[in-house]
Parts: sequence; structure tokens; C-alpha cells
Amino acid sequence: MRRVCGSACLLLLLARLSFRGLAQDGVQPATKPMFKVDSPFVWVPVSFENPDGNAIRDAEISGIQLWDNGLRQKLLPVRTDDLPVSLVILMQTGGSARRFLSSYADLPSLIGNLVGDSVHEITLITFDSRIEEVWHFPNRSDGVNYALTHQEAGDQGAAIKDAVAFGVRQLQAEPGRFRRIVLLLSENTDRGSSTASQSLLEQLGSASTIVYSLRFPNRTEDANRFRDHARSSKSTPASELSKWLGALDRSTAEGAASLTGGCSFQFNDQRSFNSGLLAIAEHFRDAFTFGFQPVPDAPGFHALKVEVLSPRFRITARKAYWSTLAK
Repeated sequence: MRRVCGSACLLLLLARLSFRGLAQDGVQPATKPMFKVDSPFVWVPVSFENPDGNAIRDAEISGIQLWDNGLRQKLLPVRTDDLPVSLVILMQTGGSARRFLSSYADLPSLIGNLVGDSVHEITLITFDSRIEEVWHFPNRSDGVNYALTHQEAGDQGAAIKDAVAFGVRQLQAEPGRFRRIVLLLSENTDRGSSTASQSLLEQLGSASTIVYSLRFPNRTEDANRFRDHARSSKSTPASELSKWLGALDRSTAEGAASLTGGCSFQFNDQRSFNSGLLAIAEHFRDAFTFGFQPVPDAPGFHALKVEVLSPRFRITARKAYWSTLAK
């Protein structure tokens, strides 16, 4: 697959789409977001799959264990099912994205599978390689449908790290208690961002946001595939930090998803896009949320490892966090 390269520009179209207002549904915003990792309590989304790759929600799951920088921590379940959803859709329009924009024809209807019946708000951000203009859409379904399915091709850029950082900032600045999601529609590897991988890792690690990605291929896809191997007994926080920085450099979309506890799928056409988004929706709906208070706590990068005693389950979980607490 040919990769289209070019100058580093970023087109970022922001469309704020609120399908149902929080006040209308009786949800009053709190003074602070619920999921702040710069507090002494760390939130860890975890999902379980059977050997066929299907999400498991109602199975009896016991013996969950978590290690923070190699130290065993006590996990507590956290109820999030009744919280509203704040969703940012990041849609690449630059570079090779122009060949795949038609794949999003069913995106408006498929979003319902992701947010379900929850109170929700949605933001659309399109990007190539530079920020251009911001529009706020009215609360009308026709405007939503048109925005999601009638984007024009941008320049040759793919500033994925800039777009993810921008989207996470939007979510974290939102007052209230939300389940915060980024849905990234892009190629796998960043081209042209000014955001460094270290900066993006710190932002993702200190936020309460889960990234899910649907990636279209380019010629470097196979070379840049991120292999999220399990941590070995010889892994150290420094080696894990280096691994994730490399992942964000070479496989930005997959790396951001895996780091935050999300998942990533490649698509080639409308049918595979729809299938991938339905799988993401199942993953999100059936995920559990756990939390723990780090003992001891320390500022900086923390590598997480989650295991379950039963060999029947495959785990997807948050891989790291970044503590901003002072010593």
C-alpha cells in the first residue's frame, strides 16, 4: 500500500455535537472530573475475552491481580455503568485518508452501539496536519449525520499525536462525571505532529480517557505494527517506558489504544470498518472498571500489569499511568 508523504500541516475541524443535554436528563455536573489520575486513586479499565475474541461481561471472574511497577496492589471494583459518556471522534482527512472517507457512511448509526442509552455528548475533530477552524454544530441529527459522512480530503499530513493530545484536553477540561472516550479513525503512524511522544504519554497516563482506534492501511503498516508482548520478569519501569515511547513513535494509533486499555482494529472498506466499530462498542460496553490506591506512591511513569487466575480469559487493561503527585 503506497504511503503518501508531504509537508507538516494540520487541519483540525472541531464540531461539538450534543445529542442530549445533561441538564435535561437530570445529571448535574460535579466540580471536578471523577477520573483524575493525579489523585491518590488510580482507575484501571479492564475487559475480558474468551478464546474466540468475544467480550465477556457476565462470566464469573475472580482472582484478578494487579502490579504497579512490580508491587502488588489491592484492587477495588468501581461502578461506572450509570455515568454519562463524553466521546471525541478524531477523523483523519489528510494523507491516504481520502481513499477511506467513504467507509464512514454508517458511522452516525453505529455510534449508537457505542454510547447505548446513556446520556452522552459527542465532539468531532477532523485533522490532517494543522489546526484550521472550529465549528459548533446545532443539536440536530441531520447536522450530525452530514458532518460525520461528508468530510473533504485534507493535505498530506497525519498529525495523529497532535490530534489525540487535543482531543484528550477537550475531554479532561469537561466538568462533570463522565466515561471519557477517544475514537481515533486514522492510519497507524504519525506524520508531522509537534507533540512529542513523551508529552503524549504523560498526558494519556494522567488522564481518565480510553482510546479506541480504527486504522486504515498504508505501505508501512506491517513494518510499524505494535507487538504488545506481555511483560517479562526482567521488565523494569524504565524498559516499559522506553517500549511505550517507541510504540507511540512507530505505531501511534495502536500504541495509544493499548496504553489506555482500549483496542485497535484495521479496516479496508466500509464493511470491515463497521465490523471493527461494532467490536469496539462491545469492548466498551462489557468492560469493567477497577481502582487502587498506590502503595507507595511516586511521581512519574508507572507500569501496570493485570492478571487473572483463570486461563480461559484474555485480558485487555490499562498498561501504565503517570503520577503528577509531588514526593
